Amino acid sequence: MRRISVLLIIFFSSLVALAQEQKTLQAQADILYDKYEYARAASMYKRIADKKKDKTTTAVLVKLADCYRQTNNYTAAAEWYPKLLAHSDAPPESRLFYADALKSLGRYEEAKTAYGQYAQSNPQAVLVNERIAGCDSAVLWMQHPVDASISNVQRLNSSHSDWGATRVPGGVVFMSDTLMKNKLKPGSKFNRNDYGRTNRPYYTLYVADTGSYGNVFIDDYSPSFNDTRYHVGPIAFDKSFNNSFVTFTFPDKKMPAQKSDTRPRIKYGYRRLELFTSQRDANGNWSEPKPFQYNKPDQYSLGHAALSNDESVLYFASDMPGGAGGTDIWYCERLSGGSWGTPVNCGPAINTADDEEFPTVAPDGTLYFSSKGHTGMGGFDMFSSGGSKAQWSTPQNLRYPFNSSADDFYYMNYGDSGGYFASNRTGGFGSDDIYAAYEMEIIHRYVPPGLTIPFTGKVCPPLTGACIYIYNRQRDMGWCFNGDPNREIHLTLEKETDYVIRIVENGVRVDSIEFNTRGMQDGETIEKIICRDKPLKAGTKFVLENFNYDFDKWDIRPDAALVLDSLANILRAHPTMHVRLVSYTDSRGSSAYNLQLSKKRAASAVEYLINHGISRQRISSAGRGDTNLLNHCKKGVSCTDAEHEVNRRTEVEILKE
Repeated sequence: MRRISVLLIIFFSSLVALAQEQKTLQAQADILYDKYEYARAASMYKRIADKKKDKTTTAVLVKLADCYRQTNNYTAAAEWYPKLLAHSDAPPESRLFYADALKSLGRYEEAKTAYGQYAQSNPQAVLVNERIAGCDSAVLWMQHPVDASISNVQRLNSSHSDWGATRVPGGVVFMSDTLMKNKLKPGSKFNRNDYGRTNRPYYTLYVADTGSYGNVFIDDYSPSFNDTRYHVGPIAFDKSFNNSFVTFTFPDKKMPAQKSDTRPRIKYGYRRLELFTSQRDANGNWSEPKPFQYNKPDQYSLGHAALSNDESVLYFASDMPGGAGGTDIWYCERLSGGSWGTPVNCGPAINTADDEEFPTVAPDGTLYFSSKGHTGMGGFDMFSSGGSKAQWSTPQNLRYPFNSSADDFYYMNYGDSGGYFASNRTGGFGSDDIYAAYEMEIIHRYVPPGLTIPFTGKVCPPLTGACIYIYNRQRDMGWCFNGDPNREIHLTLEKETDYVIRIVENGVRVDSIEFNTRGMQDGETIEKIICRDKPLKAGTKFVLENFNYDFDKWDIRPDAALVLDSLANILRAHPTMHVRLVSYTDSRGSSAYNLQLSKKRAASAVEYLINHGISRQRISSAGRGDTNLLNHCKKGVSCTDAEHEVNRRTEVEILKE
């Protein structure tokens, strides 16, 4: 008996020692939080809060809400800040952050109330008046939008983050955290671990050739830039496109993780941004990037460069000492020997006590940048200002629809040929999307004659916040309109043209309305009621369009991945929906082989969705081989490859709503 007692004492003593060695869940979350790995920390803090409910400590709620704020998850932030504010010891700035989240969701009246409450307890708060003015301005600007065409560049966007679009001869360079491994050239690298702040891969620079109708060809931009396993981009060029300025982070420049009550300024995790330069040789190869002479990653971040039109001034964003606060726009002047002079702040007209970032310079010399400190509609708003160096006119908000309640940034304006910017606004495909922007008068100047068919579209009330995308098939272009209740959309369309009205909610296309102007006379009017008429119900089947495999393969190609990303968005928007993916082949080859190939393809698609966050319990697969052909191309019948392609398809069957 005494021996058993001794053994039990030893056993329980071991358990106690092991428990003391292991960190608690909160301790693990705190370590991740202090390293700016907010997405990972948030999942742990939420587990704690879900378990403890009303007994959750203020410290946990502070960090959980802040994790959502730092990752721009405004919906979750707006959910958790009220729970934090119910605690008497909640930090005063929590109410300001709550108001910011409401504003970024477009809930302007609620945001104004929260800002007012914050101001009452913090009479010295200098940022509140600008924020309240932004709420009032947003409502007014949305009622009186500027004449502009804003369209989602669908062929460049994934279900995650894509931005930094910059034109180059023959295409567009952009950065994306959707990793396309099979596009990477020899010498390019990728990190097998995701970025802890977002739980997404690190950014890589890609180039897209969008010259062909309906197609996009995406490729690795250059191993000279993508040979790092961390973030790359954005990139800026001189007029010759032979000199570049690229923003990087590097694994060998780790900075010690530091605790801070303020938001880290332009940091990726705890690796600060650095600016590098590179030159292209006669063979089109980029040289090894060299660090900009004013980089000091142990002290501050420096990145997001833009050249003046005469290439004598380099603008960039930095949180270096001596600024107005937060992140500022700075500049350096080119010296006679080609080096750059000491950085100078662009001054109080541009910079505020909050963040100013993403400077770009238009062909007419206008400076575009994004700010959280000037009066705006949401988080980052885009602004323009005339001048140079430290002398600037009062910045002008680009207003709605350029700006939204979300973050709108990195506007590359190319003058008469429009431009690109990025936004995480409602109606996109991912967290950040690339948008094309054109002033309406520019569209009329460059679209050939033929705009003679008046169009009126009346929007149904249930489509509040949706993107009503009116697409011209022949010109491969379109316009996105906000689906405000009972709104009337007025356009003048071309004759003899096919159009599609696409209704996009929360990044998911929920319906399409086809129409055309063929055979119509000048002045003949088209009126459409724009409603969502096709709910996704159990028993519904639809084919995944543009979802293709390489011959005799079942690997998911990058273009097919974009299609599956859209399906994943649908499933996220309908969390109780269960589906089956069913793949078919054409009739060529043996039926037994085709059956196995179709099963592998369907299973591969299902595995992709599971790896992108869709529960295995909600999706299943089936392969039907060369059965259920959609046309006459049976075995032994001579058909073109295009005719066979009709039968090579993947269908989605909705099993449960």
